[in-house]
Amino acid sequence: MSEELSVTTDETPAYVADGAVGVSDGEKKHWYIAYVGSRKEKSVRDLLLRQGIEAFAATQWEVHVWNNGRRKKIERPVITHYVFVRVTEKTRLQIVNLPEIHSFVTDKATSTNEYGRHKPAIVPDSQMDLLHAMLADSGNRVQFTTTGFSLGEEVQVLAWGDNITGKIVRLHGDKSSYIGIRITQLGCAYMEISPKLLVRINQNS
Repeated sequence: MSEELSVTTDETPAYVADGAVGVSDGEKKHWYIAYVGSRKEKSVRDLLLRQGIEAFAATQWEVHVWNNGRRKKIERPVITHYVFVRVTEKTRLQIVNLPEIHSFVTDKATSTNEYGRHKPAIVPDSQMDLLHAMLADSGNRVQFTTTGFSLGEEVQVLAWGDNITGKIVRLHGDKSSYIGIRITQLGCAYMEISPKLLVRINQNS
């Protein structure tokens, strides 16, 4: 992988409020989804971070035990082939030319431009916050599927903070309880979770 790529950016540090006075829509940061090569999620994330670009690969640390009893902690990709980047549209147009990034996921619900292309998909901050919280919970294995879920009651996970909420979902044919987050244009990340850790959010009380 190339180490000499250069991306020019004058962006403010991560998580600075984008709604500040004087910040135009084109200068706002959004979460975009970059499509990368097989098993390149971590290396592309690290490359972008070295370039000063906020990047996130959906991975989870796990301890694997080999047949000989040897134990090793590994970083397992949960969502393969994709890296999330939080940038302005100007910077997105720069990094799409990097050889490590094949393309950006588009939103098929948007209208096409004169070249027949849809706008890039934007992942809401609320979805990214929940995905971060799920992956940080090392006690539960997070999985990802592109198949549909039946979304149910909105809940808050007590150990993850007051503003982190999600929906209870259930796999088809499975009686276990899961909490899941639908990632824009990709699918659903989910993990099995004990009902003891959940509290119902009353929407109409």
